[in-house]
Amino acid sequence: IVEISPVPLNQGEKAFVLDLKEFYDNNASFFSDKELYVLRNQSKGKGIGFFEAGNFHPDFLVWLLYNGKQYVSFVDPKGIRNLDGPGDPKIEFHRTIKQLEIRLSSPDVILNSFIVSCTPFQSVGWWFNYNKAEFEKKNVLFQYDDKPTYIRQMMEKVLAQGKLI
Repeated sequence: IVEISPVPLNQGEKAFVLDLKEFYDNNASFFSDKELYVLRNQSKGKGIGFFEAGNFHPDFLVWLLYNGKQYVSFVDPKGIRNLDGPGDPKIEFHRTIKQLEIRLSSPDVILNSFIVSCTPFQSVGWWFNYNKAEFEKKNVLFQYDDKPTYIRQMMEKVLAQGKLI
C-alpha cells in the first residue's frame, strides 16, 4: 500500500499556487515592502478547520506581512457548482471570519477568507442568480475567467482591510 501525505495538489490548487507565484515573480515593486508566505493546510482532523463554517478546512493560508500588520487569508480553490448557493457556509465564511477577527482583538491581525472558483462564472452565475460583482463581494474569485487579475484582486482586497482597522 502506497500512501502519499499530504495528498497531491488537485488541478485548481496547483493552478492557484502557480498563479500566486507568477504574480509574485512579476510584481517585485508590489512586494518590495511586504513578506509573503503560503502554507498548505492539512486535511480534516489535522489542519486548521472552522466549525462555524461546517467544519471547513481551507486548503491554503496566505500570510502577508506589511506595515506592522499580519494579513492572514484562508484560501480554498474549489469548484462551486455543488455548493448550497450563496448562503453556503464556505462562501459565507468571508463574514464569519470577521467575527473571529473581532474575538481575536488584535488590530495588527487581519483575517480574510476567499473561495477561488475553478468553476467558470458562466457555469454558475445563472444558478446563483449572481453577477461577478456579487460573487466578489463574498470573496469568490474566478480562477480561469479572471486569470490575469484574480490574484491582484485578492491582494488588494486583503490590504484594503488593514485600512479599516
